[in-house]
Amino acid sequence: MTRALLSGGRRSVWPVRLVLAALLAFGSEVLLWTNPPGRSLLELPLLVAGYLAVGTLLLDLIARYRVRGLFGALLLAGVYGLCAGLVINPETMLNDLPRALVTRVMGAHALLGLEMIGLLLALTGEGMRPRRLLLAGGLVVGAAWGIWVRWFPVDAGYAEVSLPGALAAAGAGVGLIAALLVYAAPRAAGLIPDDLRLSRRGWGVLALALLALFGLRLFQGVIPPPALLAVLPLLVLCLAILWFRGRTRGETLLDGHLPPTPRWRDFFTALAAFGAAAILAYNLPAFEIEAFNPFTLIGVGFTAYGLAWLPTVSLVLGAQAYLRQIQRARQF
Repeated sequence: MTRALLSGGRRSVWPVRLVLAALLAFGSEVLLWTNPPGRSLLELPLLVAGYLAVGTLLLDLIARYRVRGLFGALLLAGVYGLCAGLVINPETMLNDLPRALVTRVMGAHALLGLEMIGLLLALTGEGMRPRRLLLAGGLVVGAAWGIWVRWFPVDAGYAEVSLPGALAAAGAGVGLIAALLVYAAPRAAGLIPDDLRLSRRGWGVLALALLALFGLRLFQGVIPPPALLAVLPLLVLCLAILWFRGRTRGETLLDGHLPPTPRWRDFFTALAAFGAAAILAYNLPAFEIEAFNPFTLIGVGFTAYGLAWLPTVSLVLGAQAYLRQIQRARQF
C-alpha cells in the first residue's frame, strides 16, 4: 500500500513507457526516415505495439539491473537496435546481410536509440550541462537529419522527400512527444525507477507480445534465416552483460528524471536549433571531396559506430572487472 501511494499507482508507469516508445519511434521512423508516408494503416498497430513493448523492456532493464553510465546506455541502445531489427522493422533493417547488421541494426538504429534515451534524460535533467547538451544535440542532429532526409530516401528507393514534407513529419513526431510529456508529468508524480520493473505476470505478457510480433514477422517472411544466427546471439550477449553488471542497489539512469517533467524553455530552444540546422543542411548544394559527400560521411559514421561500440564496451567493462579482481586480491 505504501509503495503504491509513493509511486502514484501502478497505472502511472504507462505514461513513462509511452514517452520512451514515442521517442524511439521518432528516432527510427522520422530521423532515420523509414518511409513513414509509405506506411499502411494496417502497419500502425504493429508499430505502436512494437515500440511500446521494446520501450517497456528497456525501462525494466534500467530498474532491474540498476543500469547507469554511458556504457550501460550503450548496451540498452544495442538491445533496442537488435529488438527493432527482429520485431519492428526487419524488412528494412535485415534485408541486406551482413552489411545491414553493422550499418543499420548495430549502427544507425542503435545510435538513434542511444540519442533518444539521452534526449529523455537531457530534457528532464537539471543544470547547465543538460541545457548545453540539448542545444548542441539539436544543432548536430538537425544538420545530420537535413542531409539524410534530403538524400537517403532516393538512395533507398523511396519517394523523394520535400523539405515541407520532412518538417511536417518531424513536427508531428515532436508534437506527439510533447503531448505525451504533458500527459505523463502529473500522472507519474511520485514514481521511482523500481516501479518500472515488471512483475512475473508483466514479464509473461511482454514475452508473449514480443514472441507474437516475432512470429508474425517470420510468417511475413521479412526475417531472413541467417539474421537469426547473427542477431539473437548479439542480443543474448548484451542482455548477459547487463545481467552480470546488475546490482540490487545503487543509482540508475532514471534517478532524478522521474516524473518526466521537461524544461519547456530548453525544449523549444533545442527544437528551434534542430529546425534551423535541418533547413540549412537540407538546402546545401551537392558536392564531393575525393568521392565523399556529407551523406556518405553520415553512412560511414553509422558503420563505424556499429563496428565499434560493442567491442569497446566489452573491452572496457572486462578491463574494469579485471582491475577490481586485482584490487581484491591485494586486499588479502
